[in-house]
Amino acid sequence: MSYFFRYFNRNCCRPNPPIQKIIVIDSKGPTGPTGPAGPVGATGPTGPSVTGATGPTGATGATGPTGPTGATGATGLSVTGATGPTGATGPTGPTGPTGATGLSVTGATGPTGPTGPTGPTGPTGPTITLTVAATNTLDPGNDATVSESQSGSDVSLTFGIPKGDTGPQGDTGATGATGATGETGPTGPTGATGDTGPTGPTGPTGPTGPTGPTGPTGATTTFTVDATNTLDPGNDATVSESQSGSDVTLTFGIPKGDTGPQGDTGATGATGATGATGATGQGLAAYGGLYNNATQQPNITTQNTFVPLELNTELPTLNTTTSSNAITVTEAGDYEINYNVDLSSTAAQTYQVEARQNTTPITQTITQCTATTTTTGGSAFNATLTCSAIATLSASDSIDLAITTTDTPAGTTTVQANGSCILTVKKLDE
Repeated sequence: MSYFFRYFNRNCCRPNPPIQKIIVIDSKGPTGPTGPAGPVGATGPTGPSVTGATGPTGATGATGPTGPTGATGATGLSVTGATGPTGATGPTGPTGPTGATGLSVTGATGPTGPTGPTGPTGPTGPTITLTVAATNTLDPGNDATVSESQSGSDVSLTFGIPKGDTGPQGDTGATGATGATGETGPTGPTGATGDTGPTGPTGPTGPTGPTGPTGPTGATTTFTVDATNTLDPGNDATVSESQSGSDVTLTFGIPKGDTGPQGDTGATGATGATGATGATGQGLAAYGGLYNNATQQPNITTQNTFVPLELNTELPTLNTTTSSNAITVTEAGDYEINYNVDLSSTAAQTYQVEARQNTTPITQTITQCTATTTTTGGSAFNATLTCSAIATLSASDSIDLAITTTDTPAGTTTVQANGSCILTVKKLDE
């Protein structure tokens, strides 16, 4: 059987072509049988009793009619089947008998014999069952393929459909718009990212597959393309079929080509005009700090009894005052309290440091650390105590630092200078 998929190869990569029919038929109809011989012409009438000259020999009987032309082979799949051969000419009818001698009157020519009957129609071939075995997606640039295998009247088709080529890279994005005038003149914004490149063109139509070998005479199979659906890039091409008797319906799914690469980044937009100077920000409402600019040795004489640390150098302040190793706030509110104390000792001791509010401990600021040696067998014990906490203060509250040991005091305790003994407070924004 011959299958010709010109419709598929021309339309498989075009979205939603019109539905068409494809006819599958044998390429050659059977030869009609030879027509029967024409009948013998009728005998001419007897002449009158007068004996006349011998009449001429009667006319030769008419040639028997040409046998019917064999049925034209059905049209193949887009290939016109060969015209069936002309039926053989019937044999010449026998010569009619000589008419009786008449009165020099030639007998009339016998009538032409009737046309022989039409030869019988060739036998109906077997019904062909068509199945789509697989639809394979090929890389862009490959030719579309169709292969078939046949077992008796069962025909199996395998399609290979190439993806469309990847679209070209998108154009360079347009130059970014000029930045708007801001309150403070910011640098102009970076140009917008270029638009995504257009979808790549549909891949070229693959070449027409070769004509299959001529199959046996069979029933006419009608192919109908029900739909051709466009799929998203990356999907596999699909072909589904349904069959009812000799009617086969095909539905194709053809994926788009991949999206082209992103276009280049557009040029940087022009710098916007310098905006007017903004109003001065509020910043912190209040802050202050103290530290000690020299080492000190606090006089710890009783365990768990706190003694104040010396803080003799003022840091910048706003709405706070400093005196007598303490920071005094002038505005009520929530404050962040921070401190750091680095010390060394000639004896192993466990130390505690706390921030105090009007000499009353602020519980959430109490820290504890055991001094340890940095080397095995060393004679110096070191400790660092640091804290960051929030406390609610009233106007005129004073904050200072105090230290103690939880052990019986022993040896000499030395607190380091500068940032190693520091206290700060800052009011949080409301």
